Amino acid sequence: MKQSETVLSKNSNVSVKFENVSRIVSCILIFVVFILTLVLTSSATLAHVQYYEINTELTEDGTSIVSMIITFAKPEKKFSFTIIGRVENFTASSIAGPVDCKVEVTGISSINCNVNLTKEKRQVEIRFVTPDFVRNLEDKIFFSGDFSLGRDVDSISASLKLPLNAFLVGENVTTSMLSFPDKASVFVAEDGRILINWRLTNISKDQPLKLEALYQQISEPLWFKLRIRHFILLGIAFASALGFIIFRYFRKSEKLVLSVLDEYERRIIDILLKEGKMKQKKIVEMTNFSKAKVSRVVKSLAERGLIEVERRGRTNLLELKKKKISGEF
Repeated sequence: MKQSETVLSKNSNVSVKFENVSRIVSCILIFVVFILTLVLTSSATLAHVQYYEINTELTEDGTSIVSMIITFAKPEKKFSFTIIGRVENFTASSIAGPVDCKVEVTGISSINCNVNLTKEKRQVEIRFVTPDFVRNLEDKIFFSGDFSLGRDVDSISASLKLPLNAFLVGENVTTSMLSFPDKASVFVAEDGRILINWRLTNISKDQPLKLEALYQQISEPLWFKLRIRHFILLGIAFASALGFIIFRYFRKSEKLVLSVLDEYERRIIDILLKEGKMKQKKIVEMTNFSKAKVSRVVKSLAERGLIEVERRGRTNLLELKKKKISGEF
């Protein structure tokens, strides 16, 4: 009897211990599940992008100049993405501090960046150029850039500026070969170039973010390619040539007038050419002519309209009529 009670007691103790172990294991499993759920939820939140801005400018030689601004929903330490094409002149920056990126370029460019973002500073700016977003299709040009981040994005603002003298193929946005046509708007920028804007929301990580446009390039006539500085240089050259011709013409006219004057008249005209207005008394002193001789010469020149004589007290103020010498004789 006592032996039977002892066995029952031992079985009871084992059962209690087993229940305690089961409880402990259950608590551990619940804790592990909680931690895993927390980590997965946190990772999903960190992978989220709040705002994504893409600005692309195309040059006439087919180069794409790209600027990207990524604002994460929460601070991140690392992020990566790929660009289909060769990335050149890559730079990355953030007001939160240095951004260390490694770019591996083959046919596809893989970008892996280390950052140290904060709750208040969650933005990264990226710039690069690539020759691989644009290709020729007979007489047309096709732009195709894949800007997917592999993350859910709340809001996207994208723009594409075509080269000068380029226009979209199609009568309007709907008929043009344009990605997200219902989310696009087209207008002419201040510099006369076509600018396409997209406004997108709630793009999932599995949805390709590919911006595309088909356009044509108009050849400029030679005269249109001349820049303003060329017109300025041509204007200066023309003005210089015209000034030289006028100067030579006036000089020739003066020589023609002087050739028909006698020695006394030429002497007085020459003095007035050099000195400008002058009193008749001063001319007497400079020429050593007699007063009577100077009076007769002055009267002859005045009658022929070559000089103006203005009475000043007891003498005359003489002035050459240069227009007469320059153009009428």
